[in-house]
Amino acid sequence: MKLIILLLFPFSIAFGQSYDLVIKNARIVDGTGNAWYRGDIAIDKGKIAAIGEIDGRTKKTIDAQGQIVAPGFIDIHTHVEHTISSIPTAGNFIHDGVTTIITGNCGSSEVNIERFFKRLQTKPTSVNIGTLIGHNDVREFVMKKEMRSPSAAEQQRMESLVAKAMQDGALGLSTGLIYIPGTYAETSEVIGLAKAVSAEGGVYVSHIRNEGATVKEALEEAINIGREANMPVQISHFKISAKPLWGKSYETIGMVEAARKEGIDVTIDQYPYTASSTNMGTMLPSWALAGGDAETHKRLMNPAMRKKIKTEMLKELKADDRTNFDYAVIARYAPDTLLQGKSISQINKAKNRPETADSEAELIINLEYVLDL
Repeated sequence: MKLIILLLFPFSIAFGQSYDLVIKNARIVDGTGNAWYRGDIAIDKGKIAAIGEIDGRTKKTIDAQGQIVAPGFIDIHTHVEHTISSIPTAGNFIHDGVTTIITGNCGSSEVNIERFFKRLQTKPTSVNIGTLIGHNDVREFVMKKEMRSPSAAEQQRMESLVAKAMQDGALGLSTGLIYIPGTYAETSEVIGLAKAVSAEGGVYVSHIRNEGATVKEALEEAINIGREANMPVQISHFKISAKPLWGKSYETIGMVEAARKEGIDVTIDQYPYTASSTNMGTMLPSWALAGGDAETHKRLMNPAMRKKIKTEMLKELKADDRTNFDYAVIARYAPDTLLQGKSISQINKAKNRPETADSEAELIINLEYVLDL
């Protein structure tokens, strides 16, 4: 079934008028949550002129018999801030019926929102674009990738940056507390930024700190940030990734429902597939990545530190009730594109390495930092 995307308005009847286009016999889903209804849609000068029973002159008629006409979809979780200008037609969104996208999720965005929108104005896109201001990029801009709490001056600087971003058109604050350097932030740091955003009428959108063994604690942290900052909370890609906790979503959903009853505006989004997409760096302990690539490389070249990193990787693997890293598949790897589409276990075996979790952890480290395989 084909889907035609339009902005729809209340039902009306029009006779004897002239239009540029009439879509006849459509199954209309108007986005209000009501059941679909059948009707015609008249368009004139690029705008919907009437919906209902249309009997007028028209330059063009489309028979939408058996097809759905609906408002354009809004994709609230995208990561296009650094790529949309190179593909302004955004065909992958348009072909799916998406006409509005929100970027800047998971703590990653342009820091200078005014400059971001000016760049879009020089190269208009086929979709409407809104953005959040990302905590990770703001923190890195002020503190680099240091694993410590901010000074009072650094905290104030970050709060000023997010407040300025809101004034320049950002919709809210996003965090990616599973990623560096956001993972180094204490809750109090995020609350301070969230309050600065709340004062400008923004929302708090979070890739929470943990989606596995401590998912409930991470979810409570996000809810508490909304509570303390008095603002709406959106939980990104709501899920439980730890195998031992599969089937326990009724508990995390219960937490969301309880918060809503308390009066906190908590909502969630969820993708409809059984795999997430992220970078291999998240498989290493976050402390190992502090200070940036140069510092991480030093740790990996230190045998004792490298062993400690692998030990924590294997501990996490065991806690997730897994015996190897076969669940991790390489989607994109520029240094060797032949590895794309293969799991860590498959790559490890193909390189005639010992078929052990320890060997696979070593392989992950080597791949992530393009070390000698």
